Amino acid sequence: MRRRQSQEGQQTTPDASAAGSSWTYGKRGYALAHSIRQFRRHKVASTLTLLVLGLTLALPVMLLFASSSLQQLSARSLEGESLTAYLNLEVNDLQGAELAQSWLGKPGVRRTTYITRNEALSLFRDNSDIGAAVDTLGSNPFPGAIVVYPDSNTLESLRIEALAEDLRTLETVARVQLDLRWVKRLQAIVSLIQLVGGLLAGFLTLTALLVIGNTIRLELLRRRSEMEVASLLGANSSFLNRPILYTGALYGFLGGVIACIIALLALNAIQQPADDLSSLYDSSFQLTMPSTLQIFTVLAISTLLGLVGALSSLYRPSQRLTHRRENQG
Repeated sequence: MRRRQSQEGQQTTPDASAAGSSWTYGKRGYALAHSIRQFRRHKVASTLTLLVLGLTLALPVMLLFASSSLQQLSARSLEGESLTAYLNLEVNDLQGAELAQSWLGKPGVRRTTYITRNEALSLFRDNSDIGAAVDTLGSNPFPGAIVVYPDSNTLESLRIEALAEDLRTLETVARVQLDLRWVKRLQAIVSLIQLVGGLLAGFLTLTALLVIGNTIRLELLRRRSEMEVASLLGANSSFLNRPILYTGALYGFLGGVIACIIALLALNAIQQPADDLSSLYDSSFQLTMPSTLQIFTVLAISTLLGLVGALSSLYRPSQRLTHRRENQG
C-alpha cells in the first residue's frame, strides 16, 4: 500500500508542474504568460525587433539624460558674470566705498567690490603696453569703479540687463559696462541643440511607435486562426486582445531597457572627453549620469508607447471591420 501511495504521489507531481504556476490561472496572468511564450517561440524575430527599438530610442533617451547637463551649462555660463559701474570723477574713494556697501541692499545684488582710482591705474599699467604714457598727463584719469555680482536669481540675461539699466539711472554712475554677447551666443547654441534634439527625438519616437505597431500587426496575422477558434468557443474581445496589449507593453518596456543601456554606455564613453574639453576652457561643466527617476521615466514612456502601438493595431478601422464580419458570420 505504501508503495502504491508513493507511486501515486510521484505521478501527481509532474501533472501539477505541467499545469503551470498558479499566477497564470487569472485573466491577466494568462495574458502575460501567453505573451512571454510568444517571445520564446519566436526568439530571433523578437530579439531583432527589440534591438531595432533599443537603437531607435537610444538617441531620445540620451537627449533626455543630457538635458539636465545642458541646462546647467546654460545657467553656469552666467555664474561668473559681473557688472562694472564706472563712477564720476568727482566721487572720491571714501564715497565710492560707501556706494559699494549701500548697493548690497539692492535686489538682485549678491556681492560688490570697489576698485579705487589708484588700483585702476595700476591695473592699466600692468595690462597695457602704453601704461607709461599715462604719466605724461600729470594726474590720474581713471575713475573709481564698483564691480557688481548678481545673485543666483538674477543669472539671466534679461534680469542682468535690467539691473544694469537701474544702475545707469544713478547720478554718481558715469557708465555701466556689460558684455553678454558671448553668453547669449552660448545660450542660443544650447537652445538650438535642444530644439533640434527634441525634433529628432520626436521623429525617432514616432518611428519606434510604427515599429511596435507593425510588429503587433504581424502578431495578429500569426494568431488569426487561433483567435478565430477561440472566438467560436465563446471567448470575448477582451480575452482575445489582452495578450496583444501585454505583448506591446513588453516590447516597449524591453526596448526602453535596451535604450537605457545603450545611452548609459554612450554617455560613459563621452564623459571623459567632455570633462577634458571643459577643463581646457576653465569651465566647471560636467556631464552627469542620469538619475533613477529619469530611468524610470524612460521605462514608463517606452511601455506606454508599446501600449499605444498595440492599441493602434487592434482598433484600426480595417481591424474593426474584420471583427464585425467575423461576429456576423
